[in-house]
Amino acid sequence: MKTEYLINVKAVDNRLHIFLNGKTIWDSGIIHGDPTMDVIIDLTSHLLAYEGSTCELIFEGFNDSYGETSNEEGFNPWHFNYRVFSRTTDANGNIVEERDLLQPYNEKHLSNPNVRAINNRYQIMRKDLEFKVISNALTQQFYN
Repeated sequence: MKTEYLINVKAVDNRLHIFLNGKTIWDSGIIHGDPTMDVIIDLTSHLLAYEGSTCELIFEGFNDSYGETSNEEGFNPWHFNYRVFSRTTDANGNIVEERDLLQPYNEKHLSNPNVRAINNRYQIMRKDLEFKVISNALTQQFYN
């Protein structure tokens, strides 16, 4: 049996940076509403490098610019969808179990452009032979 720790990103509008302990592990670049996005990011080696310490996983989402879909008040849409989970597979690569480390995030709102739309921080630590979220702080900037 093998357990991996993964992030599945399914929607980014406009830009998403993912950091672990201050290092960028993924950057979407500026994307406007990509409906086909389905990216898997492997966190396993990053987490194991800090085994015995608390790790800080940060998702910073930016509403960088005005888009064609701004409303009449000038607000711009943003949408971020990610899931952090563990996946256990058997010797043949068959999935035995998937377990969410945190509640999946899927939010879509309007905000002023050129702001940090989300700043979601999670403290992760290895306990009882698996990584667990021990605290979090979620920040969103939105109009409605």
